[in-house]
Amino acid sequence: PLQRFGWMSASPAPVGKVASCLSLASASTAASDGGAQAPAATGSRARLPALPAPGGLEGVKSKRRPVLSLALQRPGDAAYDPEKRGASAPLPAAAAGASGAALALGLGARAVLAGLSQAQAMALCIGLAARDEDDAGGCGSWALSRHEGLRVATVFGCDGAALHEEFSAAAAMAPHLVCVHLGGLSDRAGACAVLKSFRGALLVLEASPDAAAEGCGEEDQEGLLRALGVTSRWSVAEHGFESLTLPPALVTEIIGDLKLKDLEQDPEVVALVSQAQPLYDQHFHEDLIEDVRSRESAQVGFLVARREEGDGLVQRQFLGLIVYKHWGPPLRVLSILRVAVPSKFRLQGFGRVLMRWAIEKARQMPRTQCARLTLNSMPEAILFYERLQFTSIPQDDDDGGEPRMEEVDAAQPVPGALWMELSVEGHFSLSGRGDLRAMPIQETVPMAT
Repeated sequence: PLQRFGWMSASPAPVGKVASCLSLASASTAASDGGAQAPAATGSRARLPALPAPGGLEGVKSKRRPVLSLALQRPGDAAYDPEKRGASAPLPAAAAGASGAALALGLGARAVLAGLSQAQAMALCIGLAARDEDDAGGCGSWALSRHEGLRVATVFGCDGAALHEEFSAAAAMAPHLVCVHLGGLSDRAGACAVLKSFRGALLVLEASPDAAAEGCGEEDQEGLLRALGVTSRWSVAEHGFESLTLPPALVTEIIGDLKLKDLEQDPEVVALVSQAQPLYDQHFHEDLIEDVRSRESAQVGFLVARREEGDGLVQRQFLGLIVYKHWGPPLRVLSILRVAVPSKFRLQGFGRVLMRWAIEKARQMPRTQCARLTLNSMPEAILFYERLQFTSIPQDDDDGGEPRMEEVDAAQPVPGALWMELSVEGHFSLSGRGDLRAMPIQETVPMAT
């Protein structure tokens, strides 16, 4: 049953904190989670706690059953009554749907509410964070109705410390629904990862174009929405809510096996080097070309998005890179030296695409030339590589098969870094078949992966 303003949140953010966070969210920034081979981040950054799976709600047996309904009332509108608006009707597959002037959400919703003004977003968050009907008086023109047992957490991410506090409070209350301000997630892959894996409902507030200009731009917002795995997108219309299109899937390809001369002489590749250099500066504090030059026979692969222009030209946007080196007999190793993805494109599977391309490249080599892949993983990336079946190399492994650190990477080892390997022995070799230089690895990147 839906009850008007029947809020039961355990520890909502105070109204003053909600207001201040919303005003700061678009302007605040934080260091991004390091890439697989990036230097360790400075300062302390505790891992954000995971959000537990929410419990059930009385009378709700389907994730498409409405549990929250909101309407933006304007002067002259009749009082909002969810029962007369059909708020109990089953929702579409995305667990979000508009009925009359209201937007209803189920427990399976991963919805975006776009184009809100600062005042509208602030009023909605105050209402969602309210403890009871009296506290909800500051929600302005929003009329809110919800299941009496629904627990709602709000996350704004003013800064790293506040973000950790908000996620800790949310984890403690085990919310059914999390409301998050999109601008507060810019350059915070860890927060996006927690929200993407959350098994409850997600409501994302997307800034209007004017407000977005103060924080992340349109391209950044689209990347964040892909990373969060949203399934529906709505905006406030004259008489209710209207459905918007989701960010389009990206068509990607990897341009690989690039040598030093390609990086310096090929016009298209030179353009990609220019796009990649800021990322290389941020994570490796090196010039990309000089770094490759210092590693004899090292090669580069660029992950790019293809966009065909109206005049038939193809534009390529840089999404990530991988630097690698093949060691022939007796080592028989493909060594992964660098892997990095810009923060605005993280959590969309691009790092995994780059690594799978390298793994497939190693598998296509004869076993007499390549038997395994090796890399030196940063602590925060170990789990990522373990999911790709990499295992740690014992420190006493002195059989001559592992290139030494000083042979592979001239940089000083970072505390906590771990040597890892993946054996490709026993896999069918496709040596001599196909060209991996420009290989379409993943034609489309789905919204949720």
